[in-house]
Amino acid sequence: MMFRRKRSSERGQILVLFTLVIVMLLGFVALAVDVGVLRNANQNLWNALDAGALAGVSQLPADGAAADAMARQFVDENYPGGLPAGDVAVTFRCVIGSVAGAPRLSDVPSVCDPGPGVTWECNNGICAAVCVPAAGDNCNTIVLEGKVDVPFRFGSAVGVPEGTTNVLASACKGACGSPPESAVDIALIVDRTSSMNGVDTTNARNAAHSVRTMLDPNFQWLALSMLGPSNTGGACIAQPATSIGTANAPSDVPRWVPVGLSGLTWHGQNPHLTQNFTNNGSTMEDAISCFTNSSTGTDLTDPIPMATWELNTYGRSGVTKGIILMTDGQPNNSTNIPANETYCAQSNASATAAKSAGIEIFTVAFGLDGSNDFPCPDDSGFWQGRMASELVATMATNSVADNGCPGTENDDNDHFFCVPKTAGASANLTNAFKQATIALTGGSKLIQLP
Repeated sequence: MMFRRKRSSERGQILVLFTLVIVMLLGFVALAVDVGVLRNANQNLWNALDAGALAGVSQLPADGAAADAMARQFVDENYPGGLPAGDVAVTFRCVIGSVAGAPRLSDVPSVCDPGPGVTWECNNGICAAVCVPAAGDNCNTIVLEGKVDVPFRFGSAVGVPEGTTNVLASACKGACGSPPESAVDIALIVDRTSSMNGVDTTNARNAAHSVRTMLDPNFQWLALSMLGPSNTGGACIAQPATSIGTANAPSDVPRWVPVGLSGLTWHGQNPHLTQNFTNNGSTMEDAISCFTNSSTGTDLTDPIPMATWELNTYGRSGVTKGIILMTDGQPNNSTNIPANETYCAQSNASATAAKSAGIEIFTVAFGLDGSNDFPCPDDSGFWQGRMASELVATMATNSVADNGCPGTENDDNDHFFCVPKTAGASANLTNAFKQATIALTGGSKLIQLP
């Protein structure tokens, strides 16, 4: 009898242990299922925040409020079932390059501008500072942080009723601290008319060099055009011609585009040089350094179709093509002088044709502010009596006349810049050239903040 009672007791203990093991196994299985649910929610949140960051950064640097709203909208649309607005925090940064672990402040304000007195955090070749669009800061990076509380289906059985996932996503627009890598073909059109003599010409050279040195010839190709035409021979390839001559493609293109599209990833079609134009001593560097002033007047009509022909004939298929044109005066000459002066109308028609041919045009009005602005010399038509600053603004892609040229401005993120000839003109002109270049090469990309 005692033996039977012992066997019965052992069977009872085994049953209890078996029940405990089953409960534990079920608990682990339940927890594994809930962890899978949490990981799925984490990935969904990550995807949604990435989509929101890339959408929101498209509105920078012009409109921080629009960037915030668009980012939240895309997060909500890309998270299954929608994500409550309160679960997403949106902030902004200025991201620039670093040199020896310190911020490369020459990137400010052309890349972005967080204002004075900020703290920079640097790592992996970039530096970032908190940036507040509402305070007037110029920000190139948006940061989204989101969290989701995920109720567990089975976790409550083991005392874990829910889990929380936290994700951080950030996207930058433009150079983002390093030379841009987007493929683009660019033609600079630099004014070297007599009104640009002296320090103005030095400022124009500095601005052109800033574009030359910030690009990567493995990705971007660069051409140099002059306003007005050049001689095709001599020690300096960009020396001015003595007369305006003609502007027929292709025979006259070298007169207006003395240094054709140049780069290192060459396809063999362009008769110009395969060169690293960032190097001192390159044909591009020599031409920018040695060009002098022309006495042929301000011809805004002919350089544009010549640069357009160069870009569309020798540029790469499927690559963004752009012109950056800088001038300090109203047009007063062309190779096709009409009986009735319509120089502004001709200039605008040339720009319109280039834009219709797929060229993005950025224009820089240098010194066309206040009393230094000039009326068009047109005797009739739409442009009669209208100001040169309005013409230069209208010639740009995605631009209107704005409010003239009250000062250094591109607050509306369009393709028109205004730079007065005042103290700081060299830096301001350089920044305008660099901002236009960044916009052309910009694109947006997800980045990891330092």
